[in-house]
Amino acid sequence: MPKITVVFALLLIALGIGGFLPNSSYTALLPAYAGAVLLALALLALAFEGARKHLMHGAAVVALLGTLAPATTLLIRAAQMSPLALTINLGMFVLCVTLLGLQIRSFIAARRSQ
Repeated sequence: MPKITVVFALLLIALGIGGFLPNSSYTALLPAYAGAVLLALALLALAFEGARKHLMHGAAVVALLGTLAPATTLLIRAAQMSPLALTINLGMFVLCVTLLGLQIRSFIAARRSQ
């Protein structure tokens, strides 16, 4: 699961930087911040086998927050968003909800295998 988390973290970082470059809006970097935290947790999980379970649970919390933040923003003010902001929020939502789903599936599989 840490390797998959690294991929999603890099995609979130790319989304944030891609949104920042056209208009230099620092709020467009929010996916990159979440991606940086996920990347750090995943790399630590790869380095420290004993702490992997705890680090991946931390990554699941970050993915959950990364799902809730854009979902809330989209529910409250999607009609007033610029097309770029809408794209960034939808992208972050899709990436984080997918990662969270994969993590939950991995946690359930690990629990059943014990």
